Amino acid sequence: MNTSKKNSYQVFLFLAPVMAGIIIFRLWPLLKAFSLSLYDYYFLSSTRTFVGLENFKTMMQDPLFFNSLKVSFLYALMRVSLQVIVALLLALYVNMKFKGVTFIRTVIFVPVVMSLVATATIWNLMYHPTYGIINAILGFFGIPPQEFLINPNQALPSIVLSAVWKDIGFSMIIFLAGIKNVPGELYEAASIDGASSWSTFFKITLPLLKRTTMYVLVVTTIFTFQDFASVYIMTRGGPMDSTRNLIYYIYENAFVYNQAGYANALSVFFFLVLVLLSLVEMKLVGRENF
Repeated sequence: MNTSKKNSYQVFLFLAPVMAGIIIFRLWPLLKAFSLSLYDYYFLSSTRTFVGLENFKTMMQDPLFFNSLKVSFLYALMRVSLQVIVALLLALYVNMKFKGVTFIRTVIFVPVVMSLVATATIWNLMYHPTYGIINAILGFFGIPPQEFLINPNQALPSIVLSAVWKDIGFSMIIFLAGIKNVPGELYEAASIDGASSWSTFFKITLPLLKRTTMYVLVVTTIFTFQDFASVYIMTRGGPMDSTRNLIYYIYENAFVYNQAGYANALSVFFFLVLVLLSLVEMKLVGRENF
């Protein structure tokens, strides 16, 4: 065996486990979900009725589907915008050198490694209209109790706040890594030229963080669309469907309404939404020529 063939064989052996994992855990479930979306069945039944694209037609006529889609995009808009802005500000803050900065970084990052179920449960208790600590603090300042998870106008923003608290440490670390990679010579030159802190940020730091910002935007958006535990534990899609996002609606159809075929059709659509978001990100990255 010559050297070229030997190297090719080694490369194949190195990539084989990764490719097998992609096929088994990514490609096969996707193809299976699409095939099952063409049937009318539920999990406990041994019979399946082929209905073709009927599940997709039902989806286009389902007002709950469009409501869940609207909630998902609204949730993503609020959470992603808040998380990205606050994470960037925190990264700039902890990038400064002062006593206790390591402790502050650790405190901000700790929620990231906590269980999502645990954090959602904690926030659910904190939001309690009678016994919650947040209403207790508001009462201390003379503000009447708020129905955070009961009021349709407050439920989704309340979930957004808890989700941002949970994941903001991850976004902060990514931004911090990007800031550390900005050449110090640029800041020194700006200081010599008499540039203000605001001018330095908008003309040096922010432009050089474009790739980092795009990564944080896309990852946070995907994580947001996939957020099931927060809705399930805190509101169960209520009140008045104000927090029923698409991933939770898929769960309801599969395990509550026993419409597994329709749930698979929703899952295929959900996958296409995530692919579209990824393609938009790739287009933006290519346009900026990073």
